[in-house]
Amino acid sequence: MRRTMMRQCPTIVVVVLVTALLAGCATGAKFQEIESVPPGKAVIYIYRPSTLGAAIAYDIRHGDKVVVTTKAMGYYPYVADPGEVELSARTESKASVTLDVKADETYYVKATISMGFLVGRPRLVVVSVSEAEKDISNCKLLIPDEGEPKK
Repeated sequence: MRRTMMRQCPTIVVVVLVTALLAGCATGAKFQEIESVPPGKAVIYIYRPSTLGAAIAYDIRHGDKVVVTTKAMGYYPYVADPGEVELSARTESKASVTLDVKADETYYVKATISMGFLVGRPRLVVVSVSEAEKDISNCKLLIPDEGEPKK
């Protein structure tokens, strides 16, 4: 009896770890470009292509508004007005990027997470189309929280 339990223990640990990892991953539809961007607007694809730090999700904000909560292997098409757009994220530290958004253009912001003291630290980087195309194709659509915006 004891031997059976000892053999099953590593299997149980693996199942628990895989379940925890997958719980932090995006589950929506596979990446596709949005078909129509409203005239005079731009689209910013925010994506997180890695499973590193999958248990940690963090909010991407534009000003006080939460745009989306990032999860591993997820993406979100954020439709924005032209002008200066600052996107930020915070865990134990803050990260931000500022884009000079032009109407009818497409931008890509890669979200990652790095080692922190207590919690992973967010990192946001504006990337080229060619870099984004390699990463984003395996990402799945993130659905923003419905209801009241987070403060």
